[in-house]
Amino acid sequence: ARAPHVRTHARECAHMRGESSMRPARRQGQAADGAGSSGFTRPVCMALWQGALRKPESWAAELREVARSAITQGAELLLTPELCLPGFHFFGSQGFAAEPAAVEAELCGTSAGIARELGLALCVGYAERRRPHRCASADSASGGGSGADDEGAAARDFWNTAVLVDGKGELRLRYRKHHLWGNEGNLGLTASDEDLQVVDLAFDGPAGPCTIRTSLLICYDVEYPEMVRILACEPHRAELVLVPTALPYTEPNAATKIVPARAMENRIFIAYCNYPCVQRVDGEYFCGHSCIAGPDAEFVAGPCGWEEEKLLLGNIGWTEHLRWLAEETPYLQDRRPDFYRSQGHCQEKC
Repeated sequence: ARAPHVRTHARECAHMRGESSMRPARRQGQAADGAGSSGFTRPVCMALWQGALRKPESWAAELREVARSAITQGAELLLTPELCLPGFHFFGSQGFAAEPAAVEAELCGTSAGIARELGLALCVGYAERRRPHRCASADSASGGGSGADDEGAAARDFWNTAVLVDGKGELRLRYRKHHLWGNEGNLGLTASDEDLQVVDLAFDGPAGPCTIRTSLLICYDVEYPEMVRILACEPHRAELVLVPTALPYTEPNAATKIVPARAMENRIFIAYCNYPCVQRVDGEYFCGHSCIAGPDAEFVAGPCGWEEEKLLLGNIGWTEHLRWLAEETPYLQDRRPDFYRSQGHCQEKC
């Protein structure tokens, strides 16, 4: 039987020096996937909160405490699970009474905002009410039909949203989930049809300034390869995708297999933050496994254990090895969109 091919360290070094490679020399000015001349010039420390609120009414105080812990451990960016506010374990039975303007004001934009106060970038999932509460008596007085019916409809009408706030307290991105899973529609959540977006997320840490092309997806969205590919290709050119999630106990492979594959096939970093598998959070329904995957499909941090409640920290950044891999196998550059289109799969050229 033929022995399996193993690339030795010496052979890899030779490839990195360009001494022997099947891939032709790259044209001058041609960048490898994800490793071009962007502002992503240094490592950035991220924190993923594999945890859950204990009391939805005290969400601001609890989240501020988590953020303080993250920044004392050196984090520049904090990611929470899907629907962290108020938590999936509360949302299904109670909804979420807070108005979107109040939630986002607490996170950013004012001197009291968590991000601005601590100088910490935040990506937080929350239940965004699509219609404001209205007073039933006022509706009746104005002849606006059944105030109780309108109030009930508004109480069951939400986007599944995540917001990205930079360390200066500026709201950079508001993302609403596109793919609903399981019973989410019956919980009053609505799927979005909004265009995908990427922003330049700036960091001003002691190691110097840094900018990362960053986007958001939520849970089930990342399991569709088209979603990540769109973000990674031109014109978006995402380098980091943040994914708040609520992954159930039935599907840990989404974290351990799909997330690393998405990162590798697009030569990007993906951070994936879930709830822990503990009794107080929907009776051990979620599976933990929060993680950060790199462009080589290796875990930068995690995956966490099932039941761990913790801050997972990891440094994301391009190393010489990662740059070499992205140049050796540039998935995005080697795509054949015209051929895919001829097979009935319409996809714009990178």
